[in-house]
Amino acid sequence: MRKQQKIGYGMVVVAVLLGLVGTVGFVLEGQVNDVPTPNVPERTFFGDEPLPENGLTAFVSASLTLTWDRDDIYVVIVDEDERNACDATPPALSNPALSKACTPYDGDIIASGTDGSEGLTWDVEAGVYFAGIGTFGDSLPEGTEVNMNYEVHLRAGFVAYFLFALLGMAGFAYTRME
Repeated sequence: MRKQQKIGYGMVVVAVLLGLVGTVGFVLEGQVNDVPTPNVPERTFFGDEPLPENGLTAFVSASLTLTWDRDDIYVVIVDEDERNACDATPPALSNPALSKACTPYDGDIIASGTDGSEGLTWDVEAGVYFAGIGTFGDSLPEGTEVNMNYEVHLRAGFVAYFLFALLGMAGFAYTRME
């Protein structure tokens, strides 16, 4: 076997392996304990920091699954504009009976979860997003803290598969060169 064929077939094998690893992906898991819960029912409160951005959405796709240990809590994900609108409205002036804004029933929510054991699943998109937390019902929450578990499944995106295919085709073409 000539040197060019060895290099070319090596490129094809690398492209196939990258495609398989990209399809399977890998999972990052973690836990956030003792997240304070709000005392205002049916009102969403957001963190100060945005969620980490996925600036490589064309190359890497990410899916977030979030679960928590209480049933009286809901979690939402919104874009920056919705978060700013909710933060601009004081909790004392919001009335869930008149408006669904900044509640778990808000129409501008990107993703939401109302059952802690089932959780929330969101395919991460490009942009600035914030996570919010709130309590259901008219009574005070069952506790002052909630524990959350998260999983982020990372896989290759469309552009990555395209590059893997180009690498494989280039390797195959290199095997045919004289």
